[in-house]
Amino acid sequence: MFGVADELLHLAIQYGPNTLPDAWTGNPSLADTDKRFATYFSPTLFSLALDEWLTGSGVKLLLDTWVSVPVMATRHCKGVIVENKTGRGCYLAKVVIDATGDADILYRAGVPCICGKNYLTFIAYASTVETCESAVQSRNILQSRRWLTIGSDLWGNGHPKQMRLLTGVTAEDVTEYVMQGRKLLLERLKIDPPAQRDLSALPGMAQFRTTRRIVGAYELTDADEGSHLEDSIGVAVDFAHPGRWYELPYRILYNTDYDNLLTAGRSVSAAGWAWDVTRVIPVSATTGQAAGVAAALSARQNVVLGELDAKLIQDEMLQSGVKLHMS
Repeated sequence: MFGVADELLHLAIQYGPNTLPDAWTGNPSLADTDKRFATYFSPTLFSLALDEWLTGSGVKLLLDTWVSVPVMATRHCKGVIVENKTGRGCYLAKVVIDATGDADILYRAGVPCICGKNYLTFIAYASTVETCESAVQSRNILQSRRWLTIGSDLWGNGHPKQMRLLTGVTAEDVTEYVMQGRKLLLERLKIDPPAQRDLSALPGMAQFRTTRRIVGAYELTDADEGSHLEDSIGVAVDFAHPGRWYELPYRILYNTDYDNLLTAGRSVSAAGWAWDVTRVIPVSATTGQAAGVAAALSARQNVVLGELDAKLIQDEMLQSGVKLHMS
């Protein structure tokens, strides 16, 4: 993916364990290896590294702050109403990027959206006496924990019988998903002797894959796999099918009827398996980077998103090493 996605991968292992192949430690464009550009890492240490990275870049953070309502003038967003410990506030903006993962802001602004259907997958971090012994013997802390997966794989195998598929866009769906996952996890743990296993972390959020996404100026579909798209702002590799890839057009980030609203991550305009490809973290990072560049250019030039020259976004993306085209 390169660009911000590449930065984040290296940031994930800056202060913790990593298994990144040596060939990938330099310039990724020059790597000569058939080993995957992937690594294990510590999510908690990654969180601390992200804090340092963001604050060091001058980003102002507001924790535990929720957007409740976009402030709309017909189809133009003037800002957002937020709720936090301080109370209720309003932030005005020239351009708004919805990175909620669920298109919450754009949906409430009236942008046409489509909901997905999700199998139950519940993943926690667990430790056992055996994993701890393995860590001591290997002197590798990664061996001390493992994923404990309850429920379905990507294709629905293992989804609990009688349980409906969930959209993940209502409080009831979120609650049902989390509580059912916890229940099944506890039932699984009851099998093991209490003194020989423990959970180091429960999911910090409901692990939905596809919840709600916008209807954009362009809809990326399975038919676009391997195709050249002139306004591509990055290339997404298919994590489940090596050798397959999608170019990501700028047009999947916005709806043409709304002049200053963008989205990024799993809520971009993509359907079918292409939605699964665009929802994963490296692709979310790339679409987020492109959305940030587009927002800055739109505000600076006072040009609506649909009329912004995609070449300007591409130039900025190229400067950070992002690959735009494969053909």
